[in-house]
Amino acid sequence: MDTIKMLYIDDSPEAALAEYLDRVYKNDEYFTEYSDIIFDPQSGYDSLLKNPKVQSANIIFIDSRLFENTTALGNKFSGEEVKFVLRKFFPFIEVIVVTQNEVDPGLEILSKYNPALGKTSSEYYSESIPPLIDQAIKNINQYRLLARKMDQNESWEAVLKEKVIGTLNGTSIYDELTKTDIDTLVNAFKEIQEQIDGAGL
Repeated sequence: MDTIKMLYIDDSPEAALAEYLDRVYKNDEYFTEYSDIIFDPQSGYDSLLKNPKVQSANIIFIDSRLFENTTALGNKFSGEEVKFVLRKFFPFIEVIVVTQNEVDPGLEILSKYNPALGKTSSEYYSESIPPLIDQAIKNINQYRLLARKMDQNESWEAVLKEKVIGTLNGTSIYDELTKTDIDTLVNAFKEIQEQIDGAGL
């Protein structure tokens, strides 16, 4: 049975969400391995990218307000922005943003449990989380299938195959990862977001 590694990143983890992912959620086809990171925003977003738990994860749940209260260097980043950065450096990791706000249907964003819903946290997460994980697993399976085909294809250069498969397995060493690279990417994202907000989209 294949393993799906799930990681929950939050500076103040919600106990009900952690409990659901760790102990309640089950998948008949995959063994799920849960871990979490209680994140200190003062350590900076680049520390996440170099964290072995992040590098080896298949599915990451990340709080949208992760950096909202940090004062380090005046930097404030949303979970959506960090998701964008994670997808740049770890393209085979599925990232689901967790928020306290309401979300539009169809987005890969999970609203945290609210007692006003009139149901228990377990009932709420049992309804809302499995479809997100199911879609993430479908995407991961496609990545794994393509990686196997690539590994069997002698036309690809060995170095390129090693990097792609290593990235998929979370075993690549990101020596080229620098804070400047990440800062540039985040700034580009912010510019795009400002243009979208200015256009009223």
